[in-house]
Amino acid sequence: MTEFAAAVEVIVRSRLADDPVRATWAGLHDYDAELPDLTADGIAQSRANLRADIARLADFTPGDFKPDERLDHRLLSAMLQVDLRERTELEPERHDPSVYPSIAADGVYSILARDFAPLEQRLPSVVARLRKVPGVFAAAMQNLERSPRVWTEIAIDETKGTFEFFNETVSPLLANSAEGRAALAAAMDAVRDYERFLKERHLQRDVMAFAVGRDFFDYKLHHEHFLAYTAATLVEFGEEAIRLTQFRLQEVAARIDPASTWDALIDTLRNDTPSESSLLDEYRRSLDQARRFVVDRKLATMPPGESLVIVETPIFVRPTIPYAAYMAPGMFDVRQQGLYYVTPLDADAPPQSRREQLLGHNRYGMLLTNVHEGYPGHHLQLVHANRAPSLVRRYCDSSVLCEGWALYCEQMVLDEGISTDLRVRLFQLKDQLWRACRVVIDAKLHTGEFTFEQAVDMLVNVAKLERVNAIGEVRRYTQSPTQPMSYLVGKHQILDLRERERQRLGQEFDLHAFHDRLLSYGSIPVPLIAESEGAA
Repeated sequence: MTEFAAAVEVIVRSRLADDPVRATWAGLHDYDAELPDLTADGIAQSRANLRADIARLADFTPGDFKPDERLDHRLLSAMLQVDLRERTELEPERHDPSVYPSIAADGVYSILARDFAPLEQRLPSVVARLRKVPGVFAAAMQNLERSPRVWTEIAIDETKGTFEFFNETVSPLLANSAEGRAALAAAMDAVRDYERFLKERHLQRDVMAFAVGRDFFDYKLHHEHFLAYTAATLVEFGEEAIRLTQFRLQEVAARIDPASTWDALIDTLRNDTPSESSLLDEYRRSLDQARRFVVDRKLATMPPGESLVIVETPIFVRPTIPYAAYMAPGMFDVRQQGLYYVTPLDADAPPQSRREQLLGHNRYGMLLTNVHEGYPGHHLQLVHANRAPSLVRRYCDSSVLCEGWALYCEQMVLDEGISTDLRVRLFQLKDQLWRACRVVIDAKLHTGEFTFEQAVDMLVNVAKLERVNAIGEVRRYTQSPTQPMSYLVGKHQILDLRERERQRLGQEFDLHAFHDRLLSYGSIPVPLIAESEGAA
């Protein structure tokens, strides 16, 4: 092991020790009884640890590295520096009330979600984390100063979801443990207290804007994603993508029904939905179809031992996941099983809202969602990433690569023949239009050019999302600057890289080999892959 590789081991361990819940999801179970220390002293110590890790990397000089280590050093240094700037400038512990229910719920859920050990061996860690939940919420009520109102509203929903998760899922597991029941009761009391605090005190406080501002947005584009865009040029890219995609939509619509428009066709076709009771079963059948196609067409290597299970989206994160999402196996997990979340209809919602939610699960879009989340999208890519040749590349999680790959796959599998039904192509383009709108909304929301309502209206009027789901989408966008733009930007970067490789190799170009080569890098920014390929 080189000196740099040894330093990386220390740094990644340090980062995961500071974030025990992420460590559990990563498959490192040394900290399963812990939750982050969110007291003022704990936050200060965590930042000091991060600064020390950055300083450790700064001690290296270019001559210290093997060729691949230069890329790893550049990547890890950028990741840690962006993390530090976000912590010091955005101060999420002071302003984001979702931090606390997320840690409380996810801390317990991460122990239960995967069978990395028999349940009876995992339950002591559940109890240990439950004991720490009251401290999490005590720190929350001490730390929080002011927040964007929409964030407090999200946190109220997530806190309710946390209580339901503890009551409905965790409580039966601890029925035979007096110690566990006591820890759970104290945790649930703390959750109730926090919900009252949010409703009665924090919601009334002087609110703040959720926009991070142009300077910080551009900083993330350049230093986190290694992109040449600015917020302004990103808007130009997104607006041009909207125009081109709308043109292609009408082209395809005219081939289906010359007398109709694309949005009228979408309105009709999206009524072809499964029943609410059969929703997950239909997703599973469609997922199997997508996996078989990848294998049969040899689009990419299927890593041995991978598996993917479809489960209902955990209740505590449903407020910001209206459709579906994916949770990858950890980089240290021996069992490479992914979790594919599908959000069921809200049982408490009015009938019209429930109907709108079901429209988002229509059969034409379902195949594309399974491609995006499963095969050859997120699941295949992230299982490959867990086999990347260096710890840095296994630890990195570039949203531009991850989301760009998944969106790229939606078009690629249609180009390769997974379906010749033009109605599926129409939905693929409709979903691309949605991602193009995300680019514009992301930049304009966080530079103050769009209000929340304007962003929702754009998704409803341009991308034709159901309003209830558009609201859920924009709520998430307010909390994740530069993530929503990742999908379409990443897709275009991958297509550009593929075309350069096709031009370079001519008749020797092989799509399977290109995909395997791309996936071998792990989840790192596409520009760094392009640089490495150019230097190879």
